[in-house]
Amino acid sequence: MPVTDFDKWIRTSSIVGYVSQRQNADGGYTFAQWSESSAQDTYYAIEILKMLEVQPQRRETTINFLQKLQQADGSFDSIKVAYYVTRSLKEFGTRPDGRVEDYILLTKASVQKSFGKVEVNIEASSDLETLYLSLETLKHLGKPTESGSPELILNLRNQDGSFGKSGYSRIASVYHALASLKLLGYNVKSLERTLTWVRACENPSGGFARKPKNFDPYLILEDMYYGLNSLKVLGETCLYPSLNEELIGKFQNGNGGFRRSIFLGISTFEDTFYALSSLDILSTC
Repeated sequence: MPVTDFDKWIRTSSIVGYVSQRQNADGGYTFAQWSESSAQDTYYAIEILKMLEVQPQRRETTINFLQKLQQADGSFDSIKVAYYVTRSLKEFGTRPDGRVEDYILLTKASVQKSFGKVEVNIEASSDLETLYLSLETLKHLGKPTESGSPELILNLRNQDGSFGKSGYSRIASVYHALASLKLLGYNVKSLERTLTWVRACENPSGGFARKPKNFDPYLILEDMYYGLNSLKVLGETCLYPSLNEELIGKFQNGNGGFRRSIFLGISTFEDTFYALSSLDILSTC
């Protein structure tokens, strides 16, 4: 049954309500009520509202919250926080203290020095995430990203076309590799085996597997997000757009937000962002 305009309005209204009600007095956001604001949730909240064409409330208070996340020496608690703050402030027409560039460049140099030699932080979605976030943040600061060498990333390419240390790959690693290579000016469309690997993760019933043909019923939203974005970077489109659109609806909770699994779980801003971003890509397929 086709979705009516009224149904779409109700769905959009519920998402906006979920996000807007999670803004704290400090201007930041949190996906769970009565918990502290975070850079991550504030970034996702701003991006979600932007996709829904809704202006965030208490703009100046939010800007103040974000600016306070930068340390006195220009650094941040992590590259992720730097990325979230930079991206969010850009949406408000401003940016962090100029010393953020030094912090990003030092982080990028440190990552490149130890690339593929150290264990990845357990909280990272892939072993290429930190480098990708460094490059992406530099881009949003208006700094060139093509000066780096793509060879560091290409050295992590496996025989099957995937990317990951010690031959271990997942769809998030492949996306971060492709996106980073593109930022470095590399012709990612030449990576035919990588495209074949991504296609093998595409489930004919909807969704993406973390690795080829591993179609576990326990689908997670982030794998679809990384799969669709991998295809987008490669200049390709999804083979099963309507099935994926239908599947995404199964991740939504009653409060308007989206959860990680189709089976159960609480709504998060991160997963709501993944859902809306995926729907946006699917709309062009």
